[in-house]
Amino acid sequence: MPFDFTVDLHSTNTLDKLQYVPRANGGNGTITKCDIAVSKDGKNWTEIGPQQWARDGRTKEVTLTEHPVARFVKVSVKEAVGNFGSGREFYVFKVPGTKSVLPGDINLDGKIDENDFTSYMNYTGLRKGDADFDGYISGGDLNGNGLIDAYDISNVAMHLEDGWNDDDVAPVGGKVYYEYNRKSYAAGDDVIIKVKGKDLQSVNAFNLVFPYSPKELQFVKVETDPSMVMRNLTYDRRHSDGSQVLYPTFVNVGDHHTFNGDADLLVIRMKALKPFTVKNTTAKGLLVDKQLEEVELK
Repeated sequence: MPFDFTVDLHSTNTLDKLQYVPRANGGNGTITKCDIAVSKDGKNWTEIGPQQWARDGRTKEVTLTEHPVARFVKVSVKEAVGNFGSGREFYVFKVPGTKSVLPGDINLDGKIDENDFTSYMNYTGLRKGDADFDGYISGGDLNGNGLIDAYDISNVAMHLEDGWNDDDVAPVGGKVYYEYNRKSYAAGDDVIIKVKGKDLQSVNAFNLVFPYSPKELQFVKVETDPSMVMRNLTYDRRHSDGSQVLYPTFVNVGDHHTFNGDADLLVIRMKALKPFTVKNTTAKGLLVDKQLEEVELK
C-alpha cells in the first residue's frame, strides 16, 4: 500500500459509470480512499478525481458525468482496511447505445482484418491539420500524437497472420541515423541515403519522419534488402500546409524476427534538383516492439 490496478477493456468506449463491490462485511481489503484515471492508450491519463468511501459492504459508484472515451481505467489505491486491497467485483459501464471500438478498427466494422491494414497503408503519415485527418481517421491515431504512424498500424498488424509471439524480453530501444553518399550535391546528382540502426532492441515496427523541400529534392524510391520481411507502408505525403514529408514505415505482419543490434534498415533514393549541402543526419520517428511499447526518435 499504496498500489495501482488497471482495467484494460480491450476496446475504446464512452464511459458512463464505475462500480466497486467490496467484501460483504466491509472487512480487510475494503478500499476506502483512491484516485481514478482513464486513458485511451494506457500512457496518457485523464484524472477523474479522488474517491473516499465508507468502510462497509455497499457498492461504491462513481458517475462519470463527462462521459470520457477510454480503453483503460486505473485505480490508485491510497487507503484500505488492513493495509491491503481486495473486493468482489469492479464494473465498468459504457453509455447505453454507444459502440465499443476495437483498437485499429479504423473502418469501424467491428473486426480487425486486412481491410483495416489497407486503410492504414493509405493514411500513413496523415497528421492533425491535414484536411482528411479529422473524423474517423483521427480515431485511428491510437497513441494520440497527431500522426498515423507505426504504433497505430501495429495495433492491426498484431492480429493478422496468426499474430505475434511476445518472445522479446528486452524493451524496445536504439537509434537511427542517415548516411549520405556525399556531403554536398549538384543539380542532377543521385542522392543515396542509407538508413542505419544503432544498438537496436526488439524493433518490430518503425517509421521515420523525413521532411524535405520538393524544390531541392525529388523522391525516387525506398529500397530494402531482399531478406526484409516487414511490410513496407512508406508514404511520400504532401500535407495540407504545403510541406512535403517522406514517411518510411515498416511493420511486421505475423510473427517475424525483430531488429536487434546494428542494422542496415533501408536506402532512400532521391534526385537533387539544385545544389545543397547535407546538414542533419539524425533520424526522427518511432520504434515499436511486440508489446506495443514505443520509443520516439528525436
